[in-house]
Amino acid sequence: MDEFEEGKTIEDYPDALQIEVTNRCNFKCKMCIRNVWNAKPQDINLDLFKKIASESFSIIDKVILYGLGEPLMHHNFIDLLKIANKELKRDGKIMISTNGSLLSERLAEKLLKEIGLDVISFSIDTIDESVFSVLRGPGLNEIMKNFYYVDKLKRFAKRDFNLDVEIVLMKDNFMDLPKIIKYLGEIGVDHIVVSNVAPYTREILEKIVYLTLSKPSLDLIKSSVNYGWDLILESTCGFFGKAYGLKDKNRSLEIIESIWKDAEKIGYWINLPLLLESKDKFEIIKSVDEILRKSEKIAREYQIKLILPKIYPDANDRKCPYVEKRTMCVRSDGLAFPCMELMYSHPLYVNLHIKNILEMPIGDLNKEGVIDIWGRDVYVNFRYIRKNMGINIPWCGDCPYSTLSCFFVKNNEIDCYSNEPGCNECLYSADIVKCNI
Repeated sequence: MDEFEEGKTIEDYPDALQIEVTNRCNFKCKMCIRNVWNAKPQDINLDLFKKIASESFSIIDKVILYGLGEPLMHHNFIDLLKIANKELKRDGKIMISTNGSLLSERLAEKLLKEIGLDVISFSIDTIDESVFSVLRGPGLNEIMKNFYYVDKLKRFAKRDFNLDVEIVLMKDNFMDLPKIIKYLGEIGVDHIVVSNVAPYTREILEKIVYLTLSKPSLDLIKSSVNYGWDLILESTCGFFGKAYGLKDKNRSLEIIESIWKDAEKIGYWINLPLLLESKDKFEIIKSVDEILRKSEKIAREYQIKLILPKIYPDANDRKCPYVEKRTMCVRSDGLAFPCMELMYSHPLYVNLHIKNILEMPIGDLNKEGVIDIWGRDVYVNFRYIRKNMGINIPWCGDCPYSTLSCFFVKNNEIDCYSNEPGCNECLYSADIVKCNI
């Protein structure tokens, strides 16, 4: 397809496709979703990939060839890349994200010099071998050897490509971030994306270095943390006493009512239970903030484009990265999804409870075309609603009912505004966890 279909406009087409070429991986990283799912190992069928490419690659800007597996595990990855290059429009881009362990010198030359990639992103959370072995397993030396060779190719290649790095932050490695950025800057990396970790297990939950309370809300209630749970208990008693006509003054109730009024003036809610349970994180969050600011300074010195996550969300400033970048996801079996988070069912530990994220397919590319699915009413509505998430989608981090496990946080089928699916606790929309798309 070389031109837009008659009667169609640019709004009728996605800008990018993220295609999971395989969900298999040769690593067993501690923080990976693969530890908690029951997915069938699968590579995308070559004929299906050809179908998708011939139908859509000539009218989209970017093809992203990775999902929740290691793309170089696909037995025919070279063939996939050749097909993509053949069908892609002239100024289109092809990107992969890799753990780097399989990218030998021979394969790197073939992918980057002979066939052509525009962006290759390495997942390198640390340059400390002992930390790496704990988080991802053995093999850092081999990965760095492959990384150096790709960097060498970039320096002398006739065909330009971007060398990027992804870093996942947690307690184990956040202090090393400035050192990592300086190290990568001296090598000549183009772009670094730093993300917080998504906690799929209780073990990883203990390693997070962010809060889900909105910063404006937190600033209003932080001074109340020293009162402890007595503030909630006494204010609750005061509330019922007031309801029954008692006129005794209740200091705790006055504090709560004053905070709520101030929060409502600026358009936020107050989640005291989450605040009280999070108070032990305040010091480490302060340290993380200092590390991020130091990292920004180093990145500027080396002229690296550095993308950092938030360590506090803002309920009124949330965006779906897949909606903003007009990107559709394709799973390795050919099912289409609005984002990578909804591709597989899995648990998520958030706001002091476990949420069961259910997979939410929106079409099947074995039977349908990309444009048909993109224009489907339910998908168009999904994107429209999420164009203004601050108004249309609740943020449960600021709601005490979520922390006390209300009905709408048990899974993602629906939220309390009746949106289906519910994105009310999406860490990606809050810019806490990053999508590299």
